[in-house]
Amino acid sequence: MRWKSILTVSALTATALFGTIARSDAATANSCSNPVLATNLNGWGALDSGTVSRVAVNDVSGANWAFATTGRVLWMPQLQVSAGQSWAVSALDRLVGGTGTAKLVVEWYNSAGTYLSESAGAAATLSTTAWKPVTADVTVPAGAASAHVLQEGSSTTNGLKSTLCSYGQAVSVPSTPTAVSATTSGTSATLTWSPPSATGGSAVTGYTYGRDGTDSQGTGPWSGTAGASTLSATFNLLKPGSTYRLSVAASNAAGTGAAASVTVTIPATGGSPSGQPMPVGDLAGWRQVFTEDFTNDVALGSWPGAYASKFDQYDYPENPPDTNGGGVWRTGKDVSVSGGTADYFLHSENGVAYSAAILPRTSTQTYGRYQVRFKTDPGMTGWHSAWLLWPDDDQWPAHGELDWPEGSLTGTMDGFMHYADPNGGQDWAPSGVAFASGWHTATTEWLPGSVKYYLDGTLIGSFTTKTPNLPMHWVLQSESGSSSRPTGSGHIKIDWLTIYTRA
Repeated sequence: MRWKSILTVSALTATALFGTIARSDAATANSCSNPVLATNLNGWGALDSGTVSRVAVNDVSGANWAFATTGRVLWMPQLQVSAGQSWAVSALDRLVGGTGTAKLVVEWYNSAGTYLSESAGAAATLSTTAWKPVTADVTVPAGAASAHVLQEGSSTTNGLKSTLCSYGQAVSVPSTPTAVSATTSGTSATLTWSPPSATGGSAVTGYTYGRDGTDSQGTGPWSGTAGASTLSATFNLLKPGSTYRLSVAASNAAGTGAAASVTVTIPATGGSPSGQPMPVGDLAGWRQVFTEDFTNDVALGSWPGAYASKFDQYDYPENPPDTNGGGVWRTGKDVSVSGGTADYFLHSENGVAYSAAILPRTSTQTYGRYQVRFKTDPGMTGWHSAWLLWPDDDQWPAHGELDWPEGSLTGTMDGFMHYADPNGGQDWAPSGVAFASGWHTATTEWLPGSVKYYLDGTLIGSFTTKTPNLPMHWVLQSESGSSSRPTGSGHIKIDWLTIYTRA
């Protein structure tokens, strides 16, 4: 039964009660605004020759009034809709007389008001003694912009009453995000997307994104979440020459929808042995003041060679003991450069263990960002690293000390923040990550009142107690771990290092 085919009849019927009901006089779109018909019949009407009235009811919880018609077909308030939405429409009905059934019919119209099609719920058997629910669960077809909600009684009914109409949009998960693409930069890939074309009737609350494969640190498939306003995600530490599938899915109150995905290949890197190129250029809040990518070879025993203008070192022919006394400072015996990496070859000769420390030459600075990319061999028993920031005036402990990473090379990396306090004291941050577990990037960020240590981009420790506030310099020292000579040997490779000062 189409609205337009019976509009003239219904309008004439309504005139007798309260004037002609034009479509613009119907109840507010998408709100069944007269659930108890408390004041008038707006949005309701007969679709046949039956007369209509508003009648009192006292046997329905939440309703004081009902719409009544002597006919068998009526309309309820209209809906504004969008394709793909799901709606649950319902009302409570009762027969005035006779016997039979009623069903809800939803007619779909496009934006120009042209009839498209209709959907219907199951017929419900009614009685004259009790209210019965009449329902329909419908999905909006393509092209539909509005809906007319009708009730049709069977031919044996003799008048209908209806009340407590309800329109509820069923919430479904969103469709896939749109315009999904990815770009690469070094060993990073950035995934971008646009919101889904269909939200499922509920606002998008966020996105879940992820990748397959394994990164250069051995981490397998990985995922993260972002807020509704975020439309990109960056994946770091990817393997050069590897292909990854990046995906993103939208979520709303009903859950998470299907994912959209795109594949991306990380270009092979010819100049970065670790698979992660050295960062070049300023960062937000930081100005880069020192870089070293170790592109010039230096033979073992010839350090510093080409790097003499950029590095100092602990290298004393008189063989003074290192910090713990199990070795002596002879950097030239340990450090060389080849294949794009600096190489600390920590070893012993003729019963003497040689320890090494290199110091980047920079202008005096207070506060900064220090980053190094390195890899440690297994089996380096008895050796220890403490790559640290040390006060320029050598006033320790009064002016503090920042150690990251520090620890036995056969153990895990720890961070220590020694208080700038004549009485000493320190805070500690364990990483739980072994030195000998592949390539890693250690970052120290030193700001007024704040020190932070990062490992491969993950925050390891954050300190605010008695932090240093006077000039310091960077020392990358690796030495014996005790007063006993180390029994193992091996290599620490450094791919690159860089220093920033506050912008």
